Order: sequence, then structure tokens, then C-alpha cells
Amino acid sequence: MNKTIFISCFNPFIFRNILTSDVLRILKTRIGTKIVIFVPDYKMDFFKEQLNSPNIIIEGIKVWKSSKQDIIFRFLTGSLVDTSTIMVHKKEKLYRDKRYFRFIISWLLIKIFSHIFFIKTFIRSLDSLTVDKKTFLSYILKYNPSLVFSTDVFNDYDIRLLATAQSQKIKTVGMIRSWDNFTTKGVFRIKPNKLIVHNEILKNQAINWNGVSKEDIFVSGIPQYDRYINGKRIDRETFFKKIGLDPKQKLILFSPFGGRFTDTDWQIMEILKNFIKNKEILPSQVLVRCTPNDPVNLGKFLSDENFYIDKPGQGFEGRTTRDQELTDLDMDWLADCLYHSDVIVAGGASIGIDAAIFNKPTILIHFDGFEEKPYWQSVKRFLEYQHPRDIINSGAMLSVKSVEELKQHLNNYLDYPLMDRSARKEMLKNQCWKLDGRSGARIGDFILSLLY
Repeated sequence: MNKTIFISCFNPFIFRNILTSDVLRILKTRIGTKIVIFVPDYKMDFFKEQLNSPNIIIEGIKVWKSSKQDIIFRFLTGSLVDTSTIMVHKKEKLYRDKRYFRFIISWLLIKIFSHIFFIKTFIRSLDSLTVDKKTFLSYILKYNPSLVFSTDVFNDYDIRLLATAQSQKIKTVGMIRSWDNFTTKGVFRIKPNKLIVHNEILKNQAINWNGVSKEDIFVSGIPQYDRYINGKRIDRETFFKKIGLDPKQKLILFSPFGGRFTDTDWQIMEILKNFIKNKEILPSQVLVRCTPNDPVNLGKFLSDENFYIDKPGQGFEGRTTRDQELTDLDMDWLADCLYHSDVIVAGGASIGIDAAIFNKPTILIHFDGFEEKPYWQSVKRFLEYQHPRDIINSGAMLSVKSVEELKQHLNNYLDYPLMDRSARKEMLKNQCWKLDGRSGARIGDFILSLLY
């Protein structure tokens, strides 16, 4: 009997995380399975080119601005989990817009109502009843899907897809896209029938904060890391020839915060440049890997022979740089960059998990270059974020709060990169669950088990 699966792909990282992994390979090779993938309409040509297959259909959805419904319920559900990250976000908004009444409502929701499950259930039910179901209803009537796979349960488009599917009694599977989603976004608005999570940490957060039954949760591992385990890396000579640097010297990979978070990334680059110029660290070069979905402020920085600035991702005409897609080639290149680097200096902690798979140490920046910014504009506030806090406390990644600390830890790691190896190994066990190269296949097999 033929079965049709709907898959959402509205966040720029879903193509990388799901559609280039074994998830899609498993699903599309099952005889009698048709797959309909929903993407933003302006990306249709890209997806048709990348995912050319007889049983895959690409449907483009016209993008929309957030509705009042989305804004209201995102505010409510985003205030129904009590985490330090969410409180930081609320205080940042208060600092920017001085909307004290809104902050007080948020604070009451977080500190009082977030601990009452009836409130969460009531708000979810009200959201599900009132959310727009017109966008996807025609596609459901057209294709009659047996299952809807929401790859990012916090995404506004996914929310409409899930709500519409459930109103038509169609089985739904949702997935938590990233390790920080629960601590940064709160409660998801529509509860799917089954939930896929990367690890036991997210499983416990789904149970304790979102009221998901443990029987409805499937732990998979992280599918985008399968290529790190299964892939082959290019040799050092070829890699350094590509970036025009010296393979005999150490390589520092700098991953900036991006313009949404700070305008001082260029100052960290200038500090690294001065370290090398003044011979304050072991002879090194710097590969700057710009964030693919956030423009990096290069400011007054002037590159020299010791720097290579990499700007990965596939852009789309007329769209912002926050909406780029990463292809197979981009992901393999990232793996090569991490593999051939000696130490990673980063704004955000996510790339530190990638780096640890190759046993590379990571230093996190928690100072504002040459400046002293007000706290709520400073990167120092990110030390309050909940999701990387345990990792920093464990020593799996180091936090530096000054130029001198950065220099000290850079020299330590450049001299002995295996330092803190056991802490990184423990972090990988907690965050990745299993690093066996089969996470994507597990997800694909799980979805098929719900169909057949």
C-alpha cells in the first residue's frame, strides 16, 4: 500500500540536518513511499536541484509575516519555562524597549504559571483551535498523507502544518532541531503525537517542561554528525593549498558571534592578528569561518597573509544572509576545517560540540574586544545562558573574559591540544547520545515503523 509523508523544511538548517542525512535516504528508498517536502517558495529551484528523485515532490509555500496569533502565542509559550536563558532574553528586551508592563507579565508567567501544567495545556489547546489551518489544508486534501514529519516544532510554519494535520486526524512526528531550543524558546505550541530528540537531556526537558510522555519520545542522536563519523577528510597539503596558508604552522579556527549578537567580532580578529604579529602565541594562522546565517561585522579589520576568511552557504536573490542553505559540500568543508584546525575560538558554543568530535579544544569569548559595553549589550551576558553552562563548568570548553586569558589558553592548547580531552569526551556522550554514524538511519527507520 502506498504511503505519503509530509516533511517541513522552513529553517535554513533542516536541509543540512535532515535532508542531506540518511533520514531522507531511508525514507525515499522504501518502495511505495511518496515524500512531499514543503519549503519557502523562493527556494524551490534549489531544493528541486538538490533533491531530484522520482518519489520526492517539492511544494513551495509563500512566506508570510508573523500573524498576531503567532506573536501572542509565541510570547505566551515562550514564557512558560523557567530558564536563565529565557530570563536573559526578557531582560534584553526590557533594556532595549523599556516596556515594563510586558516584562512584568513575562516574569509572572515564568516564575508562577510555568510551573502549572494546566496553564500550558490550556494555552496549547487554545492555540491549536485558533491557529490558521488554511495554508496546508489544500495540500492535505490533495495528497492525503499518512504522516506529517515536522522537523522543527518551534517554527511558525511547522506549527500550522502540525495543527492542520491533527485537525484531520493525521499522525504527526515532531523533532527538536537544536540543543538549545527548550531553554531558549520555552514550550512548543503544538504537541505532536511522537517526538524525536537528540539526547537524554532533551528527553527530560520534553517530559518535565512540555509534559510529553516518555513513551512518545524517540532518542536518535544527531544526524548531521553522521558525516563526521562516516566521511573522509582531505589531506593537510590539499586543505592548506585551498586556503592559501602554511601547513607547517598551527591553525586557529575563529567562529564569530555574528551581527545579531555583537559588533565586536572584528576586534577579536584584530587581537588574534596582534598575537601573531607580536609573537605572543606559538606561530599560527587564522581561518575565520563566518556564520552562514548571520552577517559578521568585519569593521576596521584588515586581513593579512596569516588570515583566510571563509563565507559558506548558498544565498538567494533578494533574501537576507540569515536565510542561507548549507549544502553537502559546505558541510564536508566545515568538517575539513575542524579536522585540520588545532584550536577553535568561538562566540557560540554549538561549534564546540562539532569540534570535539575531532577532539579539538574550544575557547569561548566572553569579553567585548577592546571595548567595555553595558552589560545588556555585552557578550558577557551569554554566560547566563543555560544550555552551555554545564559544558563550561565541566571544562569541556573554556570561557575567557579578557585578552590576557585568551592569550594564556591559546598558548596552552596550541602547545598541548589534548588538554581537557576527558571533559570533551564526556560532553559528547551527553550531547550526542551515540556517535556511531547511524543517527539519521535511526530516525528514518523510526518514521517508517510508524507507517508500516
